[in-house]
Amino acid sequence: MDEKQMAKADFITSVVMICAGIVILAITLYFPRFEEWGGIYSNPGFTPFLLVLALIGMYLHLLIRSLKRGGNRIRLTGEMIGKFFESRVVKRYFLCLGLFGLYYILLGRIPFIVDTSLFLFLSILIFGGGGWLKALVISVATSFAVYLIFLRIFLVPLP
Repeated sequence: MDEKQMAKADFITSVVMICAGIVILAITLYFPRFEEWGGIYSNPGFTPFLLVLALIGMYLHLLIRSLKRGGNRIRLTGEMIGKFFESRVVKRYFLCLGLFGLYYILLGRIPFIVDTSLFLFLSILIFGGGGWLKALVISVATSFAVYLIFLRIFLVPLP
């Protein structure tokens, strides 16, 4: 990619990620708050809030840098948009987003180990991590290990 294309890619990426970050910030404000846990610093939404805030700051820096290099001078055609949505990377991105959505929908409705194992199993199968038996063993072992570590070491109950 040459310098102009990189500036345009940086511009588009930064704008999309800043918008996504703002949405995530808003979502973290609706996380449950438990005053008995010790105030704002021990609530579940505090760490994601800080992380997304830091990411937004980094993407603002990327946006400013791309604007200085003329990255906002973009001409989009229908053909370009069509090629974008037909690309392998974008298809894999939306597939991954769908897997995250399925995981979120099932979280709390089925046991954590089953939900996480299903998510990992499908991810390994779809994104080429091996055969179904290997994917099954890795996903179940990983889910069980995560569950035990959080439950026994960190003393954090999982859904």
